[in-house]
Order: sequence, then C-alpha cells, then structure tokens
Amino acid sequence: MSTRPLSSSSPGSLPDALEEAQFRARMARLGTEPQSRRRRPRDLGRRGFRLGWKGWLVVDSLIVLLVVAAVVAWPPIQACRHQDKTTGFYAGDSVDKCIRRGIAERIDRADQRLKALVRNSGR
Repeated sequence: MSTRPLSSSSPGSLPDALEEAQFRARMARLGTEPQSRRRRPRDLGRRGFRLGWKGWLVVDSLIVLLVVAAVVAWPPIQACRHQDKTTGFYAGDSVDKCIRRGIAERIDRADQRLKALVRNSGR
C-alpha cells in the first residue's frame, strides 16, 4: 500500500481527499500507520526474538521427542531403582543394564503394537 495520497484532477477530488484523511486518522488511532510499523533500534530489545515456521517446527519436534522419550524411559527407570532398593540385582547385573533392558522391552512392545495396528490384526 502506498503512503502517498491518490491524486485526481477531477473536480470531485475533495470528497476523496476527505475520505482519505478520515481513513488515515482511523489507521493512526489503531496504530497501523506504516511509519509506526517500522522497527526502531530501541524496539528490538522489547519484542524478543522471532522464529519462522521452520524454527517453530524444530522447537515443536524437540518438545514432542522429549515427551516421548520421557514416557518410554521413566517407568523402567523407576522400576529398576525400586528393585535396586528392595531386592537388589544378581551378579553381573546393574541398574544401568536393567534400565537399558526395560527401555528396549518398551520399544519392542510399542513396535509390535504398531505392526499389529498396521496389519489390522488386533480385532
């Protein structure tokens, strides 16, 4: 949108100029005047940073990945810690091995369920 007024050589240009002045006054009240839309150096610090849609896609993907990792890992971690405190482990076994084994079982179980869902054999 151009910021200069439309010039007309017709005698009816007075209503157009009045209408444009009213329009500009409304826009100034709303704060959408082109001069006020430009960023000033002092305003950059107040607005923070802006990410494009690709940046937000990465942020959203990381959040989903962290939530899925927590859902997969948390129950085996708690179960192995509980086992370590109550009964202990056999010789050669440790909390780390127990956690890895528990996470691998959960991933395998989820994989089998997804395969069954795709094959539609769960009915």
